[in-house]
Amino acid sequence: MEILTYPAGTTLYKVGDIPSGVYYMLDGKIEVVLQQKKGTFEYGTFGEWSLFNMPSEETVTTVSETTLYFIKPGEIGSAQEIPKLLTTMVSSIAKRLLIVDSELSCCNEIPESLGPDRLRYFNRIHPNAFRITDSVFQEMFQIKRLYASGYYREAFEIIVKLLSQPFPGELKKEIMVWYALLNILLDPEKAEMHFSRLPPKDFADHISYAYLYTFFKGGQNQEILDMFMKAGLYLPTDTIVTLEGDAASEGYFLIKGYLKAVKLYEDREVLLSIVQPGEFVGESALLESHPRMVTLYTMSPAAIIPMSSQSIERSVERNPDFVLKICESQLKRISQVKLLMNLKNLSNEIQRTIATLKYFEPLMSKVKLSCKDIASLVDVSVERVVEEAKQLGYKIAFDGTITI
Repeated sequence: MEILTYPAGTTLYKVGDIPSGVYYMLDGKIEVVLQQKKGTFEYGTFGEWSLFNMPSEETVTTVSETTLYFIKPGEIGSAQEIPKLLTTMVSSIAKRLLIVDSELSCCNEIPESLGPDRLRYFNRIHPNAFRITDSVFQEMFQIKRLYASGYYREAFEIIVKLLSQPFPGELKKEIMVWYALLNILLDPEKAEMHFSRLPPKDFADHISYAYLYTFFKGGQNQEILDMFMKAGLYLPTDTIVTLEGDAASEGYFLIKGYLKAVKLYEDREVLLSIVQPGEFVGESALLESHPRMVTLYTMSPAAIIPMSSQSIERSVERNPDFVLKICESQLKRISQVKLLMNLKNLSNEIQRTIATLKYFEPLMSKVKLSCKDIASLVDVSVERVVEEAKQLGYKIAFDGTITI
């Protein structure tokens, strides 16, 4: 680690460069150019691309004389200030991701008064949808807190109450896994009977079942499973994770499943991107006074771990590698958002449509992606998407879903 001072107008690195290390600002002002939008920083880190050997998607230039710590990738693990460094990295990348996200979503601030209207619209096109703030998920959080603290009887009483309620099949299965786990803890002599009530063919897709299997049958514990069982949530399809305009309090690390990022208007839902397993979203929660810019909802059953600024700080102390994974996922999303913007900016609508269809092709067998989604994303007619999709050999289902 060394201290470097640069005069105004010095370019630290450009788009396409792999920086030689991470810069931590001590004093001065830096400008970051992402696509067409720019951001000015008086605090933060830059050059995180170097940690993952990734080409930069930004150009970083000093606006005034600027003093920085410079840390080579191999020095990160031994840096004395690594907790502060990693925490700053997450929030600094989050700010840059919000800049590029705002360009993709073509919006600035969203009046809070529009939130309820958007919720009514969402419920109209996704009837019986859940929200992450619904009582069932808050009760699941309570069960996990009690479980982590060893209050199994109290947790069991809540799960019994949930088990009697009419939830969708996949959510009911998640509750049943917890019912079995707590039964095993409270009645170990009948553990085999409780475990056998969960046939693998019906429950194997649930992360909680993977944890229960390891817990009951033995095997190597996985830290991500442990984190999910203590602080994560299982969400059924069409559950709202964030609603644009709402205040942001948490980000989310997606373990399994897919989330759809959209802008909601009175007559349509405009696709922005699809969040995949291993990605961290909801960065606005890590910055002060930033409302949600987009609506995120589950396209399939999903497992997520909500994370506030405080929980990230705690994770830095216990598991810095996990926080580095969050940073890597944020940088990858910057690259993905810029690629989507480049697709949207192609002047020829046929080329625009074909390129976008090919971009989403790997996901077509995993989630329901419709012709209307593609049309709204790249501003072409649904008919154009149907025509080009058929030319590429894709199949169009009755509901407009595209399959390979």
